[in-house]
Amino acid sequence: MRPDKDSVIKLRKQGKSYSQISAVLKVPKSTLSTWLKDIPLSAEAKAKIQARTNDNAIVKLIKRNKQQTVISQERHNIIREEAKKESKQLLSDPLFLAGVSLYWAEGYKRGAYGSKWKSIDFANSDPEMIKLIMKFFIKFLAVKRTDIRIQVMLYDPKMTEKTIDFWHNITDVPKNNFIGSCYSISRTSLQKINKKLEYGTIHIRINDVNRFFRLIGWIDGLQAKFA
Repeated sequence: MRPDKDSVIKLRKQGKSYSQISAVLKVPKSTLSTWLKDIPLSAEAKAKIQARTNDNAIVKLIKRNKQQTVISQERHNIIREEAKKESKQLLSDPLFLAGVSLYWAEGYKRGAYGSKWKSIDFANSDPEMIKLIMKFFIKFLAVKRTDIRIQVMLYDPKMTEKTIDFWHNITDVPKNNFIGSCYSISRTSLQKINKKLEYGTIHIRINDVNRFFRLIGWIDGLQAKFA
């Protein structure tokens, strides 16, 4: 047995990887594969090799995720910039202008500024405003009602069924698309709240990242128009 082969086997039994052995002894991995294919390993050596394999897999996964994040950010920036340019022709449409303005005032935007959650979310309690924003979403974002999710924010659990019926009639979104309702009660102002917000507040949600950044780009265009 050649001396370098003895050294190879010794290092392998210590739990060294092919890459580590090749780097130390300058033996090609193809040769190592032939020499070591029938060499038994202890449980300890196997554990070391497996742990190292897992660590390497995690490092590669993190690197790949970072690369994908950069690619996603670049794609979102392009969508946003194109939408900003597109808005110049669309802002003459009253519904477009009203919809973008409403979302700028009442919609979720933090996803465009660092928050991980990037989804359209418009919250309000005014039925007429909800009707308008629904028309805006359907016409300019080409959203189907079946793609929309609605969450109801209530102050009285006993009103749940009645409230869902009310907002279903306002939005025409299928009842199956109404997700878990939330309840919040202020003892000091419950009576006042019930009078003003009989049917609570709803969140209209569209879980589409590309549409989200398109909408943000339209807001950029609106800001630029009046800057």
